[in-house]
Amino acid sequence: MKIGINTVNDYSNYGNRLQNYALQVVLEDMGNEVTTIRNYTDNPISKLQKVRNSVENGTFLTQIVNTLKKRKIPKISTKSDDIRKSKFLKFTRDYIKESKFILNENTVDFSFDDNFDCYVIGSDQVWNYNFSNRFSKYDFIEYSKKPKISYAASFGIDSIPRSYMSLYKGGLQNINHISVREQEGQKIVHDLIGKSAMLVLDPTLLIEKEEWLKLLNNRPIYHEKYLLIYFLGELSNVDRDYIIDFAKKRNLIIKELGNRENRNLWETDPIDFINLIFQADEVFTDSFHGTVFSIIFNKKFEVFSRKEFGQPMNSRISTLLNVFNLTDCWHGKSNDYQIDYDAVNELLKMKRLSSLNYLKKSLDDSISL
Repeated sequence: MKIGINTVNDYSNYGNRLQNYALQVVLEDMGNEVTTIRNYTDNPISKLQKVRNSVENGTFLTQIVNTLKKRKIPKISTKSDDIRKSKFLKFTRDYIKESKFILNENTVDFSFDDNFDCYVIGSDQVWNYNFSNRFSKYDFIEYSKKPKISYAASFGIDSIPRSYMSLYKGGLQNINHISVREQEGQKIVHDLIGKSAMLVLDPTLLIEKEEWLKLLNNRPIYHEKYLLIYFLGELSNVDRDYIIDFAKKRNLIIKELGNRENRNLWETDPIDFINLIFQADEVFTDSFHGTVFSIIFNKKFEVFSRKEFGQPMNSRISTLLNVFNLTDCWHGKSNDYQIDYDAVNELLKMKRLSSLNYLKKSLDDSISL
């Protein structure tokens, strides 16, 4: 079967690139021909609408504060940014099969639809309205009557503003099989269209640890013991002091990934992201995929809360930790917790099998539609 993947095309985010790769691998292993659609839709939303949305969801003042903070952040050399982006693009060229055509807000020719038998939407925050510059009706494949499956699609938020409800309702009703990766997403689907959405694992968790390790050939080997920290949100002074003290007590150096001021690690590509987590002694993060790969490689880790667009961004991680009985890994809950990875790995096998069965059944059903 020829399958088109619709996801977020983000050439700067580790989790985005790795989930896209993982979903492609899983679908190909099932005997399908897979292409990721280059959906570069620019869906400008008026400033007035943005204000209305932020007032409605209670984040107006927080967004103003965040905007003022960003204006104070010093600019980094564009050369370092260019190097980083080129590495992400190389990873994409080497490992992800993208469409030759581009889908955007000006597209009028949808004849590419003839080349697909069905579409898989996900994973990542493909249904997050806060990404208003890229989120659109195309993320529900409204241009096609072919079968549509969502796999581990994420809303990334807890509720939908009234101004977006008709878009979500119409889009979700036209999807044949719906699965999400957070419990809040299940609730959103049920509240909007009265259907049950399957809770499944992120695609990255469907690939065995040994398969991920095959990507690490010729990558750096670190001889020093280190604490890897990877934060997408702002790290408070209190949290930074805690991290420094933690590392000092355990004789660990700190490697900080994702900090634009740390040029060497800022230029890290998606495979080195995996490599850094694999070799770390411990991992501190507020990232969903930072947490995922810590679990895959059986690392001790702490998860810190994060807010973005003035809203909590913890629903995906909360679901992940609940599924694997790892709620003690939240920062501040316990300082001396131990992770029973024998139990975690058994749960992972069960959840992986369940998720793969959902995907296989959905694809089999699509053949008969």
